Amino acid sequence: MGLFSKLFGKKNEDRTIAEDTKSVSKIISSPIELYEQLIHIIVVSETLKSDLKIKLKQALENPQLFYDDQDEFILSERGLTFPDDRLLTPKFVLIDTLIDNNQMAEVDWKEDEEEIRFAINSIISAKKYSINLSDKTIYDNEDTSEIIALIDKEELQPVGYCLKILDIDSDSYVFTVVPLSKQDEVSDFFAQLQ
Repeated sequence: MGLFSKLFGKKNEDRTIAEDTKSVSKIISSPIELYEQLIHIIVVSETLKSDLKIKLKQALENPQLFYDDQDEFILSERGLTFPDDRLLTPKFVLIDTLIDNNQMAEVDWKEDEEEIRFAINSIISAKKYSINLSDKTIYDNEDTSEIIALIDKEELQPVGYCLKILDIDSDSYVFTVVPLSKQDEVSDFFAQLQ
């Protein structure tokens, strides 16, 4: 490799790194931007995108709107209370709204394969992805995390999709299905959520 190639290659590499750094700083410049970009990537319905943006703006600016008179979270029975969990409110507004619209699912750590498959198929159907996941039990002797990993690796990835799990610091698994081309981007966004 010649001097010019090294220099030009280096400049292109530096520009790519600078662009990546710029996009990352843009992603995390504000929480609402983070959520809006994530919504744009994982939600397929324009109506749901719009509704979620409104809810998340409210959750960030006035989280108490999502708690009842006893300061209990109103979207699900997660045990969140106000003001202790105010910083978690946007994350769970996102999750519970997506679950209610079959764009995401939550399964218990001891869920059987039939329920896991039902949850994944519900997401596939809601997102109108053109794939068919079997509803038959295949991995009978595996635990929940292994079943999820096997379905992802053996059945979804070969047809261009994958499961992305969002850590909620509990003993359940919260996940969505996305095209493989978006998996790294979704992982990056999920890692930034509180």
